Amino acid sequence: MSCSDDVLDEINKNPNAPTDVPISLLLPQTITSTITGIAGDGIGEYSSFFVEHTTNVHLNPRMPYDINSWVWTNIYATLNDLKIIINKGSVGGDEEGKYFEVGIAKILYAYTLSIGTDFFDDMPHSKALQGSLERTPDFDDQETIYTFLQSILDEAVVDINKGSLGNVALIDLIFQGDPEMWKKTAYALKARLYNHLSNIDAESSATNALDALAKAYTSEDEGLIFDLYLVGSTNDNPWAAWQKSEDTYAVSVTFIDLLNSFNDPGFVDPRAERWFTKIEDEFVGAPAGESETDQTHVLYSTPSENVFFDESPQPLLTYDEMKFIEAEANFRKNNMTEANAAYEEAVTSACRRSGISETDINAYVNQGKVFPGEGGLTLDHIIEQKYISFWMFQSIEAYNDFRRTGIPQMNDPRGTPLRLAYPPTEISRNPNTPSNINDITIYEIPVWWALQ
Repeated sequence: MSCSDDVLDEINKNPNAPTDVPISLLLPQTITSTITGIAGDGIGEYSSFFVEHTTNVHLNPRMPYDINSWVWTNIYATLNDLKIIINKGSVGGDEEGKYFEVGIAKILYAYTLSIGTDFFDDMPHSKALQGSLERTPDFDDQETIYTFLQSILDEAVVDINKGSLGNVALIDLIFQGDPEMWKKTAYALKARLYNHLSNIDAESSATNALDALAKAYTSEDEGLIFDLYLVGSTNDNPWAAWQKSEDTYAVSVTFIDLLNSFNDPGFVDPRAERWFTKIEDEFVGAPAGESETDQTHVLYSTPSENVFFDESPQPLLTYDEMKFIEAEANFRKNNMTEANAAYEEAVTSACRRSGISETDINAYVNQGKVFPGEGGLTLDHIIEQKYISFWMFQSIEAYNDFRRTGIPQMNDPRGTPLRLAYPPTEISRNPNTPSNINDITIYEIPVWWALQ
């Protein structure tokens, strides 16, 4: 009786939990959540085990069903925030005119959704993200989602060209408001996604990928590489943070053996000297699925401090990946001169990005197995060198390539999971969830674009 209506109206509102946030605050948050929560934490780290870049040597096993709920939640939370930016900045939105920010959000949306569908296949999308208006959304098939991904990336380029009423440079944590770099990133992602369809339509996927590459990154200093992690335990690289707390990574014997397979007798890949620790002056790989617990790192080589440190940059899309895609696309079209030139540039660029010297790069590539020449180039060369270039932080795309091509050979006796199972919460709450994807069939049913 002693409180006024104005006080009572506000009593159940939490001032620390706002219901509306401006784009200037949302965009930096979604950039970091995409990079850390989607590309890094959880799915990126586990993909490293799936594709045998590394082996788990923690006391506890790391199984696919350990992360399906985590990944699912992170994906939809990030998509929801990105959708808010898109709606607020578009025509009729509260912040109409911030089209550049909308374009960035659409690129991040495409990236996040592509990770989701590449791991879960069919997903709720066209009827998802509506809150209580649609609690049991239908699942869109992956082919439909892939069509949408290309469409929204085209929209992103148009939006970026419109500019913004705001100062994008102040809130863009990656390119500081550079529209050309964001447009190149859109086309780089388009090229990657087109290339994923090599088993669906080999010729068209190659042509479309090459068309997109013509507008993507053109030099080694261009790429989507996040380098704002900080020293400490709060904003450090999530991979390095997990190793600090869990000591879970050892280098896989699969990876070390593949690295050595390109070397002449007695030659040591100079990247190995930078990347791995040694056990009694040798690189010792841990066998996938059969390794001993080694949290003190006395049995197996681990990623070195040159790779794992708090401020380790995290690459998502790079120039060398674009050259590997160019090599593969031309290889599918039987353009062997172009394929070999792109392959050699890709390998050289990837070596530079690893931080080794020009002298070491020349010594490495002058081995006959590394540069076999136009007449000797195979798909195995392209995908295996690309797989090497993706170590350590790009295991997601290495895993996609393996499921798409079967290259390189995996050695885990338990088999390689072909996708993630839908989380128990989705199965129990949404009757539209496919029932044939569970903890048993996870190893048996490939996603739509994968090698059947």
